[in-house]
Amino acid sequence: MKSITIIGGITGIILAVAAYFAELYSWMSIETAMTVGFIGYVLIITAVAYFLLSWLYKGDKKFEAL
Repeated sequence: MKSITIIGGITGIILAVAAYFAELYSWMSIETAMTVGFIGYVLIITAVAYFLLSWLYKGDKKFEAL
């Protein structure tokens, strides 16, 4: 699951950067650039949320062991 999340996060970063440059240099319409950027942001947020929740879950397991 971690490898899928890492790939999703990296893909999100690439999509967000590509949307930024596409809007900056007018490579595509603004609606398309915003859609690609939004998808990128969703992937980034999902990856960060997964890693934060897994970190909290591991911390909770260690806390229960005490």
